[in-house]
Amino acid sequence: MAIVTLYTDDTLLKMMSNDNEEAFSLLYRRYWQGLFVTAAKALRGKDEAEDVVQEVFLSLWNRRRELQIESSLAGYLQTSVRYKAIHYIEKHITRRDYLSTIADVEINAISATAEIQLQLKELQLAIRHAIEKMPPRMQEVYQMSRHEHLTHKEIAQRLAISEETVKKQVQYALRLIKRALRYHHSTLFILIPYIFLSQ
Repeated sequence: MAIVTLYTDDTLLKMMSNDNEEAFSLLYRRYWQGLFVTAAKALRGKDEAEDVVQEVFLSLWNRRRELQIESSLAGYLQTSVRYKAIHYIEKHITRRDYLSTIADVEINAISATAEIQLQLKELQLAIRHAIEKMPPRMQEVYQMSRHEHLTHKEIAQRLAISEETVKKQVQYALRLIKRALRYHHSTLFILIPYIFLSQ
């Protein structure tokens, strides 16, 4: 492992700009673990975190010849992972528990300015209104799925409906919420780091 720390980041970046794959490999081994921890904390999933970190390193390699890093490489990579994680959450907002986390997070639990906390309150209100506008059965199915964490099969059994009906109800409910969030797109992008990356 001593060889990993033998060269400085600047030396390895210069070597890498000349297509040296070993230099890239050393940087990968030096920073992968720390970047993975940051991504996993934000994304709440190992596979997603691995994908994000791989994307960051792939971008580093693809841009090796024109790359100009003003600050430290460690800071650059951490910032890149954070941005990739934010974009991932924004793109997959209705998957996993991202939406539930935003809807349920305590406003005073995030370290943010009063303005940011007010924006979060407005976003949570938009989600709540979207849920309240759903037909009663869809609302019931959604709440069981997202808040009671029941499977489609369990919901179907409890409500005496088919699993396919449950699946369609959940999909449509999420589509309605996503549509409501379109009006808050810029707010959502601002809030994601506070909710997912600062806890």
